Amino acid sequence: MRRALPLLLKLAVSVSVLVLVAARVPFEEVVQRAREGAPLYLLAALLPVLLGVVLVAVRWRLVAAWLGVAIPITLAVRALFLGFLGGQVLPSAIGGDLVRGWLLARHGAGLGRVVASLVADRLVGVFGVCLLLVLTTPVVRQLPAPYDSVLAPAAALASGTVLAAFLLVNRAALRAGALLVAVALALVIHALNVAVAALAAKAYGIDASLDLWLAVIPLAVLAAAIPISINGWGVREAAIVMLAVPLGLPAAQALLVSLTLGVLNALASLPGVAVMLSGRRA
Repeated sequence: MRRALPLLLKLAVSVSVLVLVAARVPFEEVVQRAREGAPLYLLAALLPVLLGVVLVAVRWRLVAAWLGVAIPITLAVRALFLGFLGGQVLPSAIGGDLVRGWLLARHGAGLGRVVASLVADRLVGVFGVCLLLVLTTPVVRQLPAPYDSVLAPAAALASGTVLAAFLLVNRAALRAGALLVAVALALVIHALNVAVAALAAKAYGIDASLDLWLAVIPLAVLAAAIPISINGWGVREAAIVMLAVPLGLPAAQALLVSLTLGVLNALASLPGVAVMLSGRRA
């Protein structure tokens, strides 16, 4: 029971926040728009999610190589999908990291280096989303002044400093070209998250510009990564609604897009079932 308590608490956070957010929006509009969703656009939104998982595997493999951990690309992809599946029922992104780290350790990699590769990969991802905030500031004009003048650059500087310090402490065999590739992959992955939100909105006939999603999704990704909920549920919805409504998007529409992102993530994790079953047979 003690072991299950943290998980139950995070489940309670997800459920409580979801109920609170849903109670503050006209939920009948959410249901009505969901019924009228265009399946082709939703299918198109699923594809970038799947591609994002594969790209994270490529990035992780590259980052692990800096720390002396050689991961075959097939193993990296298998581990990411298994971790993505596990992350659906575990606390935030950390649960998924534990699953993919466990699979890699089972294949003989040293536990210390496995953990270091996961932390480094996560730090590259955080730096990438902060850098995306900086790069899109000239495009996203609706955001309040503290964001574009202070918050985004400070976040990018802080996350970059932490990443550099971690790699230095772990004596990473780092090349400038490899670092640029890893950061570029992080930018592409987070840009795909923005595209998924835009496609989901299009599926429901929601009139929201791309720059709105550029403003909202990166910050929502950072919020959802905080390990206080189950796979970001509740936290993601609250963040997207709170950020999108001041920019002119009705709360019901923001909530519908956020819920759709969660469902698409769950669907994209299903290849992890095949990985799990193949592992049992092996």
